[in-house]
Amino acid sequence: MSDEFFNSKFKIQNSKLVPYSPQSIEVTIREKKPSAIILKGRRYRVREILNMWRIDEEWWRRPISRLYFLMELENSARITVFQDLGDGQWYRQNWA
Repeated sequence: MSDEFFNSKFKIQNSKLVPYSPQSIEVTIREKKPSAIILKGRRYRVREILNMWRIDEEWWRRPISRLYFLMELENSARITVFQDLGDGQWYRQNWA
């Protein structure tokens, strides 16, 4: 595996490898769903919620409970965000 591939897929955090690390974001909610987000200091309106799903897992002995949204923004970008149902914080899921 090349260093370029490795560095593009993993982030080193506290001496541990963390693949696809989520990024904390601000989200505006309307009718219990995201209606706008702020990315890199810019506000984007959500054009459409394409999919929504929830995961509840116990990875392992550190419970995970998240509500995910696949969204299309006003600029036609498609992103996935989730709310950590434990602390209420919102994140952008980085897949690659």
